[in-house]
Formats: sequence, structure tokens, C-alpha cells
Amino acid sequence: MRKLLIAVIQSLALFMAGSVAHAEWFEQSTPLTKAHEHLLDNHLSEMFDSMVEVWQSQRSSDLTNHLNDLLLQSLDVDCGKSLVQSSFPDWIQSLAVRRIEIQSPGRDAYQLLIELVTTSQIKDISLTKWLDHSISLDTSFSRLNSDNVTDKKALAYVKRYNLNNRLDMGLYRLIISRQSGDSWSTWIILEHPKTYHKIHWTSKDQWGVTKTAIPNPYCPLPKMRVSMYNFRGGKYSEVWRKTYESSYPTHLPDKILPPDRYILAVSMNHQRWQGPITIEQSQVISKNYNISLEE
Repeated sequence: MRKLLIAVIQSLALFMAGSVAHAEWFEQSTPLTKAHEHLLDNHLSEMFDSMVEVWQSQRSSDLTNHLNDLLLQSLDVDCGKSLVQSSFPDWIQSLAVRRIEIQSPGRDAYQLLIELVTTSQIKDISLTKWLDHSISLDTSFSRLNSDNVTDKKALAYVKRYNLNNRLDMGLYRLIISRQSGDSWSTWIILEHPKTYHKIHWTSKDQWGVTKTAIPNPYCPLPKMRVSMYNFRGGKYSEVWRKTYESSYPTHLPDKILPPDRYILAVSMNHQRWQGPITIEQSQVISKNYNISLEE
């Protein structure tokens, strides 16, 4: 906790040094000073509530970066599990918000996925940026095959947003609407994520992994997922996949698929929590991959 205290004080001092106008922080209680106090006292859910208030009332590039640092520092306690104390309603089993950056030859693409496992029929899922700004008009909402869901009575849904750019850090409102007419909603704060490993192509059929920082010991190790897709009937279908939590490979295993033309996708996935909600940042690199008879 001493290391966290020093980091918070340094961050606060650097932010205040940018403007004399911030001197009133020492003279009155504001949502921002409360956020710092709650973090220093290890009251993370109160800190989160104060940060929501700050996002709702103040806007500046300096403040945005400062709030981002504050949230990242709070992850050094338990990776975000204590940021929200309230639990899901009894009809929600799991909920994940996944930001995805896809890098393919000549093109970068950005997506946000909201994945829900529930025991209720769902009408829609939406995520809007404060105040009520749509993040994209290019969306889809669908029910998924729930073969991988442990509870056979549960249903799986996904809301997909195709984005023009990386999603901004900031305050968002997540709303899940049921067919019965009622809904559940919560605040989501998305940070500029700190990633610990990045991937890149090193040759036609190999990739490299660069360690960019020491992983947060309170968060799961970044997971690498290697997938192969083929194109049939006008759509891509996953035909092979393997996930690695350590000892990341840099090439495919031998003779995993018959000769054909495929899409090879390698992703590095960093995960944290906001209370019971999983927040994930994924970097994906993809390219065409041919398996010939000689191989």
C-alpha cells in the first residue's frame, strides 16, 4: 500500500503543477479529492463512485489523463474486483466488455463486444458514452450458440459495435433490456489500457511477442489465442483454436489442418474487472495463411 500511496501523491502533484487553479483542492472537498482520499484509504467502490461524479461534471484533457492514471493505480489492489460492490441481478450469470483492435495487412479495425450469459430473454444491449452519445451506428445484436455455457438453461448474447477508431477512455452507460420490459443498467469507466505484451508478425508464418511492462500480479496473465478460419458460404468459420496463458508460441503446430487457404489470427488478451464485470482489451493480428500439400 505504501507504493500505491507514493504513486497517487506523485500523480496528484503532477496534475496540480499544471495549473494554479487547482490549488483549491486543498481548501475544499470535491469529487476528485474524494476519489484520491478513497483510494488512499483502500475504499475502492467509493473511489469509483467519486470518479463517476468527476466524469459527469468536468472535462479537460489533463483531467482525463489524470483520471486514467487514478483508475490504473486502483488496479494494483485486486485488478478492479472491489471497484463495484453491488452484484448482478439474479438473471445475469456473467457479463464481459471486450475492446478489440484488429491489425490486418493494409487495414486496422476496431470493435467493442458486450457478451452476456443470462437466464432471461434479452431484447437488446446498449452502451452509450456520457452524455447519451452513440459510439457507433454499425451494430449487431444476436443470440449465440450456448454449447460452451455450463448451465444448459442459460442463454448467451452478444452486442457488437464496429468502430471507426479506438474507443475513447471515459464514462459509459451500459443498459441490458429484457423482453419482459424491465432493464438493468450500470456505469462503466473505460481507461486507456496498460498492456504488458504485444504481438507482431516476424515472417510469413511466425509472430513475435514483445514484453512491454511487468504484468500486474493481481490480474490474470495475458492470454494468447491462436485461431484458424476458413471462408465458406460467404462467411468465416473458426476451424481450429488454442489458448495459451504462458510460454507463448511464435508459430503454429505442425499438421493441424488439411491443405487449404485459411485466415490465421493471433490475439493477446489483457483482462481486468469492474466488480463482477470482465473488462478485456485484445490486440489481434491476422493474415492469409496457405497450407500446401508439401507441408
